[in-house]
Amino acid sequence: MSLDYYQRHAAELAARYQQVSPHAVHGEWLTLLEPWLAAAPRRMLDVGAGSGRDAAFLAALHPGHVVMAAEPCQALAQLGEAHTRATQGHQVVWVSDALPALTRVSGPFDLILLSAVWMHLPPAVRPQALARLGELLSPQGYLVLSLRLVISMQEARERAMFPVSPDEVAQLAGEAGMALLYASAPQPDVLARPELSWQSLILGGQDACLP
Repeated sequence: MSLDYYQRHAAELAARYQQVSPHAVHGEWLTLLEPWLAAAPRRMLDVGAGSGRDAAFLAALHPGHVVMAAEPCQALAQLGEAHTRATQGHQVVWVSDALPALTRVSGPFDLILLSAVWMHLPPAVRPQALARLGELLSPQGYLVLSLRLVISMQEARERAMFPVSPDEVAQLAGEAGMALLYASAPQPDVLARPELSWQSLILGGQDACLP
């Protein structure tokens, strides 16, 4: 991940992220998991929490939720923490951490969210990343990934992005003791960028099944 790009454009990117609702971005998988999320206190991890939009949304689903927000970009994290503090108080805890190691968080988590994160990981470190996420996930928990399916050459250079594949994720998940429970159809970009499409995956821990 090119932290320099995100440091320089943090305010612009945070404003863009906050333009759209979590339901617009994550509606495919929320349809399946939101009732479960709202039913009882959960411990959750938002990896690459950015502007704090999703962390605040998840925390608001139940007063007993605790959300760890991991974000390596200091400028984005400052904006995100200000947002979650204003909306959800101390339910969201911020930490400077990143994949593949995630050394500053400890599980187990009932839900782990990677929204627009996976494409920043070079293929060589993805097995390590999914193995670590598998360690952090509870046996009954869910790991949700939002995959960006189209990456331009310019963005690959500027923002350190790499091609992604749901088949690759499923294979690596199996090696890490998780299973693919759900894959959405490719979806158009909610910011109406015509060249982009996204796909949501739900991986489950060793004892997980969809509610």
